Amino acid sequence: MNAEQYRAVIRWFNARPVAKMALRVVSRGAVALVYLGYLGMLAWLVWHRMGQFWPALVVPAAAFLVGTLVRKAIDRPRPYTALGFTPLFPKDRAGQSMPSRHCFSAAAIAGAAWYVFQPWGLALAVLAVVIAVCRVVTGVHYVSDVLAGLAFGTVFSVLGWNAFVLAASALGFYAIMLL
Repeated sequence: MNAEQYRAVIRWFNARPVAKMALRVVSRGAVALVYLGYLGMLAWLVWHRMGQFWPALVVPAAAFLVGTLVRKAIDRPRPYTALGFTPLFPKDRAGQSMPSRHCFSAAAIAGAAWYVFQPWGLALAVLAVVIAVCRVVTGVHYVSDVLAGLAFGTVFSVLGWNAFVLAASALGFYAIMLL
């Protein structure tokens, strides 16, 4: 989107307070649901599949750490800074727009959930897409930021989970993961 497109979307929501409030609820709610769903999954794994608890914990955490370092290295200006408009919900950060941390975290969590229980992973992936759309519509990310975030989180999750399984197998701990 360009500056005028962002401004038009923001004007539209600002002229409709109920829609703006609904967008805020959806945006924050999707993020909250991903994190609550993740915590619930981790708790469930402790009681039912302890072997999958560790990769489900380590892989998204590693994605968060690596993704945060990538964001700092790229330090892309946020669209509202670069294009000179006020986002729908004001932020105080001018950089670190690429990749979107909300998106790569949600995608990494959805990827880990996919390995545990595919329907749950799919539900979290849908929420990750909702988060991505909200981040663009509110003017805090470019479309490329959220696409990069979703891709990064998904690829990191797949590679990370498989690397964890290979390492566990090489060390003779693979049978534990089946528990």
